[in-house]
Amino acid sequence: MVGIIRTGAYFPRRRLDRALIGKAWGTRVPPGTRTVAGLDEDALTMATDAVLACLGEGDPGRYDALYFASTSSPYGEKQVASVIATAVDLPREVAVADLGGSVRAGLGALRAALDGVRAGSHRAALVVAADVRRVEPESELEPLLGDGALAVAVGQDDVVAELVTTASVSEEFTYVFRTDEQRYLQVSEPRFGATYGYARDMGDAIALALRRAELPPARVAKLALAAPDARTAADAARRAGCEPGQLETSLGSEVGVLGTAEPLALLARSLETATPGDFLLAGAYGEGADVLVFRATERLPAARPRPLAERLARGLPVPSYERFLRAHAVLPGESIGEPVTSMIEWKELKQNVRLYGSRCESCGLVQYPQARVCLGCRSRDRMADHKLGKRGSIFTFTIDNLAPVPEHPLPMAVVDLEGGGRLYLQVTDAADGEVKVGTPVELTFRRLHEAGGNRYYFWKARPLEAR
Repeated sequence: MVGIIRTGAYFPRRRLDRALIGKAWGTRVPPGTRTVAGLDEDALTMATDAVLACLGEGDPGRYDALYFASTSSPYGEKQVASVIATAVDLPREVAVADLGGSVRAGLGALRAALDGVRAGSHRAALVVAADVRRVEPESELEPLLGDGALAVAVGQDDVVAELVTTASVSEEFTYVFRTDEQRYLQVSEPRFGATYGYARDMGDAIALALRRAELPPARVAKLALAAPDARTAADAARRAGCEPGQLETSLGSEVGVLGTAEPLALLARSLETATPGDFLLAGAYGEGADVLVFRATERLPAARPRPLAERLARGLPVPSYERFLRAHAVLPGESIGEPVTSMIEWKELKQNVRLYGSRCESCGLVQYPQARVCLGCRSRDRMADHKLGKRGSIFTFTIDNLAPVPEHPLPMAVVDLEGGGRLYLQVTDAADGEVKVGTPVELTFRRLHEAGGNRYYFWKARPLEAR
């Protein structure tokens, strides 16, 4: 049996009330909020958080492949999947791949991972999709999109949703696009594209998948269809012989359309309420459509994914439309830092990205950064590598209003980690009053600064409740 083992979601804590967009431009916008990536977040950092949530307390060494899907990768040429794999401490022998081109890439990555496991190329694989898509201010897409990431673990053991069949259709059709020279997402003739592009191709792909599975449309418990809007998704469902009532509830009113992560997020939401034996169908569109059909297994009730509603709790409101534009780099922000040479990056990779400290074999003290001499008993060359935990509490802190960073104030905290080790870190995603001595925190991989034309990442602390 090949299928889904676990899922993990990540949504930025910041929320933009769409009414602020309408007020800025004097236009009508849909009600609700959308998630907004922070100044230190991008598709890479959100994907890392989602994978860490998916792994939980599990062994990263179990997985021998990682697929990363995004249409808004922070790099045009650099293997982002390798960065994520390193940050979550997967083995060096892991196979990785970046997928993009359209929002269809998220479901395409999941299909590739499932095929790899079924063929025996992988024991188990991780798939993560993340997007922070930028659109032109005042455009009709601006209030509709959202930022977030969804990770899925696939394998042959402990499966909660078994893969039944797949189907695809592919054909040129210009709808949503962005050339290599364009910064903002474009949409061509939205109504025509929704009807003669999305609804046609998605409907045909669903019908093909149901025929292959010998499954009557009425037997499908949930349709997790990534779509530009509910009406378009309903049109595609009807075309395939299904009813709009079978559609999984959209995240649009509180999150927005998530790009490559959308079908995976809707599929994860379907698993929250599915019962063993239910058939779940996920679909994604982009110059054609991909559809995957799953069957919930007997293991699902005992291993349900954490509800997305919990991941969305405790949002922080973005105070103004201008702050939203700065977060999405439409308005310039200050970023000062020193370039890090490849030699230093390579030398300190295990310490700074995989996050290993040293444990004294004489007295057991764990310390960071890695060292040859124990701070406790002064033993020399008796230090062993020690993988640091990702949770802890604030030992002490300060609030810096003068640091050359894009956003003030900047909380800095000394964090005592569970299992040993003490780090001095920036604090992110904190509301007023949340940074105090004893506050439980967890570590998150974030963008630290830009310099020399490159981007540099490191770990930060965030209040544990912020998830």
